[in-house]
Amino acid sequence: MSKKKILFFSSNFNRTGAEIVLFDILHQIDSERFEIGLVLLEPNGSLLSQLAPHIQVYYLDVQFSFWDKLKFHVGQDIVLQRIREIQQQFGASIWYINTIQNAFLLQYKQHFNISTFLHVHEYLYNFEQLEIKDCKRMFDQVDYLVTCSDLVQQFFAPIFSKTSFVFHSSINKNFIDKCLATQSRKKISKKRIVSSGTICYRKGVDIFLQTSLLVNPTEFEFIWLGKWANNGYAEVIRRQLLTGNYPAVQFLENLSPEEYYQVISSADAFITCSREESMGLVAMEAIYCGVPVLATNSGGSSLMVNETNGILSQDFRPETLAKELTSLLSSEFDKIKMRESLSNFEIQSECQKLEYYLLNAPTL
Repeated sequence: MSKKKILFFSSNFNRTGAEIVLFDILHQIDSERFEIGLVLLEPNGSLLSQLAPHIQVYYLDVQFSFWDKLKFHVGQDIVLQRIREIQQQFGASIWYINTIQNAFLLQYKQHFNISTFLHVHEYLYNFEQLEIKDCKRMFDQVDYLVTCSDLVQQFFAPIFSKTSFVFHSSINKNFIDKCLATQSRKKISKKRIVSSGTICYRKGVDIFLQTSLLVNPTEFEFIWLGKWANNGYAEVIRRQLLTGNYPAVQFLENLSPEEYYQVISSADAFITCSREESMGLVAMEAIYCGVPVLATNSGGSSLMVNETNGILSQDFRPETLAKELTSLLSSEFDKIKMRESLSNFEIQSECQKLEYYLLNAPTL
């Protein structure tokens, strides 16, 4: 039986949640059944060097030179021409588009005999920034809607007329174990509170900063792991830090995977202040590392954070979070039971489910 050819589309290939999940999908699905291509809109992602050799990589340039703009004005679709070149080389029967940010690619479906999958890692906040024409394409041009959690599925299934199913976003537990295998525990005099994610409004970095002011900086250190977004909110946060008003806080970026998981596992508590989460992979990582979690009830956190592994806060006020953090630190948690609380989130079983839909997608 010939292999099904799938082109996976992603904006970039850096170590953010949606891309890490895609990385695991690419390596978990059966290469005996599928021929896999990856199309990136941005080059030089940090995960590229770790890709298996059987995965073919293409770069779709969506930037335009002066000559490209002239061609566009005389009626040539430059992006379509570039996609057509990739499609002719690879011969995909399925396009798998990662994140709603790339839903604009659906406008090119009509030019090819393909089935389309769209993997929605986002919840409602991100849809507010999606152009209405791309949102309509999601409903009109997608054949299979892949949702990252029960929360997202329950919202979109009633309004999506074709096939939708849940691919529970999960962490690669074996990879985390490898990253922690060489860790040497260092005694830290202060209580270490860690959070993680892109520095943006949705992640509640400002709440994190304000919470740090409500504890003694000589007894606590607050560490944020994540990249700086290229927007005004991140610039405001950066300037706030430069004032020196947050002595307990430090931001770390550009860590290796080993360094990242070792910092998380060294924490006394993990806090996620997100205003909205479709799933909450960073909380899952912390729980697996044996670190109790204080999470705002922002959606996805409620799917995994419970009395076995932390506290789910119903309040976004820093004053309340500081009190609940104190309560969390005074509680005891069984690390074995914490890991067991994640038993329903297994990337391998989710990929097996995905394979079923990929194999049964019609070849047009």
